This record gives sequence, structure tokens and C-alpha cells, in this order.
Amino acid sequence: MYNENNSSSHTSETDSEGGTRVSDEETTNKEVIFTDENGTSVPATQTIVNPKVEGVVITAEGANNAEVKANIILAVEAVTGVPTHKVQVFSMN
Repeated sequence: MYNENNSSSHTSETDSEGGTRVSDEETTNKEVIFTDENGTSVPATQTIVNPKVEGVVITAEGANNAEVKANIILAVEAVTGVPTHKVQVFSMN
């Protein structure tokens, strides 16, 4: 993990003869964050845990049509990897 500081500046100058000078500057400062573990400095880390999808429930207009319902189920399986027996599609009324 990092402490990150960003700064930017924009300068526009016009001289007496009508000439213009534009200057843009961006600065980034990145420092590693350390934690103290038993007297030793250790870089801090971050872990992202994604939830596991166990099943899917969908309500959709036209889901009372068997072909539409089957296509929705196949699309959900393709995108999520959830098996078709764990996908339920209901008609929206």
C-alpha cells in the first residue's frame, strides 16, 4: 500500500508583445506504507476478497417465454460461471 500525493499547476503568461506561454506541471509522490511487526518494519499489503456467487435469481419481462428464459439462463451461466441448475428466472409482472 502507498501514501500517494498528487499535485498539478497551470501557468499562463502573456508578454507585452501579445505572446502567450502556457506551462502545465504535474507531480506525484508515492511512499510505501510500513507497519511495525515485532519491532520490524514490514510493508503494508492489501487483499481484496471477492464474494463467491452461490446462485442467481432474475426477474425479466418476457421470461414466461421458454426460449427467452433459456437464453437468459445461458447468458448468466456464460458471464458468471454459475451452473444452470443454480439460476432461477421468473417473469416480471
